[in-house]
Amino acid sequence: MTNVNGQPMSIKRLMLHHIVFLNVGERFGDKQDATCDRITMFDARTTLPAQMERFYAAGEERATLDLPPGYGYRLKPSETWGMVWMFMNHRAAADRAFIRYNVTVDSAPDLVHTTPYWLDAANCNADPVWSVPGGGGPGSVHTRTTSFTMPQSGRIVAAGGHVHGGARDLAVSQPSCGDRRLWTHKPAWAPSSHPFYTVKPVLHEPGPLAMSGMQSQQGIPVAAGEQVKLSANYDNSRLHTRVMGISVLHLAPDASVTERCGALPADLSEPQTTQPHRTALPRFTVPLTGLDARGRAREIERPPGAVRRVASGTTIRVGDNFFSRPNLEVRAGSTLRWAFAGRQLHNVTVASGPRGFSSDNLDGGRVYTRRLTAKGTYKLFCALHPVAMAETVRVR
Repeated sequence: MTNVNGQPMSIKRLMLHHIVFLNVGERFGDKQDATCDRITMFDARTTLPAQMERFYAAGEERATLDLPPGYGYRLKPSETWGMVWMFMNHRAAADRAFIRYNVTVDSAPDLVHTTPYWLDAANCNADPVWSVPGGGGPGSVHTRTTSFTMPQSGRIVAAGGHVHGGARDLAVSQPSCGDRRLWTHKPAWAPSSHPFYTVKPVLHEPGPLAMSGMQSQQGIPVAAGEQVKLSANYDNSRLHTRVMGISVLHLAPDASVTERCGALPADLSEPQTTQPHRTALPRFTVPLTGLDARGRAREIERPPGAVRRVASGTTIRVGDNFFSRPNLEVRAGSTLRWAFAGRQLHNVTVASGPRGFSSDNLDGGRVYTRRLTAKGTYKLFCALHPVAMAETVRVR
C-alpha cells in the first residue's frame, strides 16, 4: 500500500487485508481454474464459471510468488490480469491509496512453465471461510481437509500458504502414499505490539506475519491420478471464527513422471521469514467495536439498549446496519433465527463467547438459525459492518 507519492502507508491508516491475482487470458474463456469449475460468489448463492486462473494471493502474511531457478509462470503481453482485493480504513476519513506490486519478467526461452493449483479447505467460494467452535479442551485440534486429484503428471516446485488467527499449521500430504507429509506451512506470528493487534475494527483474529513456504528445484513428483491432501489444523481449545486454510502450489508439468509415490526431492526447503516473530499461538479476543463522539473506533462491552429475555424460536431482524434486538437473554438449548431483510449483504459472527459460529453473507429474506447450548455471553457482530452492527446474547 502506498500513498499518491509512492510512499508505504501504515496499516494504522489503510490496510490491504488481502489480494488475489487472476489470469483471465487474452479473452474471457481462454483460462479455466485448475481446481474449480464454478465459483460461489460473496452472496453464498450466485455461481459463475471459474474461467480464470488463480495464480497468486497474499493476505496479512504478504506472501511472495518465488519460483526456483529455471521455472516461471508464463504470461503473454495480450493477457489480462484481474485482481480481487479488500481494503480496511482505520480512520474516520475518506482516503486514497495505491496497490504496488513488483513482477520480475524473464524472457529466457528454456524456462519451464508452471501451472498453479489452488488448494483450499473451503474451495470454490469467493468467501472461503468456516468457524472453529472451540471448547475442545487444552491441546485439542480442529482439522478441516480437502483432497484433489491431479489431472496431469509433474513436479511441484513451490507453494505458499494462508491461514487466520488460531491456526497451528497447514499440512500437505499424499493419501495414497501412507498419507506421507510433503510439506507444512507454519505460521510466524507478529509481536504483540504489532498494529495487527491494536487497530480497530477487527474482522477476525489477526493472521500471521508470515507463513513458511515450500521450494524445490528438483520438484516433488506427482503422477496424474494421484491425490494431494490439504489439512488445515486449528486450535480447538478456544473459538476461532471465519478462518481460512489455503495453499497455492505450482506444478511443472512432466509426462515422464509415471511412478506413484516417487522419491521426495533432497533439496526441498520450507523457508520462513527472518523478521522478528512468535512461534507460539497468540491468545487474542476479537473485540466488539463502536464509534466514540469523534467518530473513532473504540472497543465496547455491548451495544446500547436493555437486555431483553426472549423465548426459543425468536427472530432477530437483520436490517441494513442494525440488529433489531441488540441485547438478548435466552435459556440454554434455545434456538434463535436471524432474518436478513436488508438490501445489503450481512452476516452474524461470534466475536467472543462460549462457542464459535458464523453465517454466510445473506440478504433478501434469507434466514440463519442457531441452537445455543453452551452457557455464557455471546458477543456477535456483522463482519462486513463491524462498527455499525453488534449484538449480545446471554445464554443462562
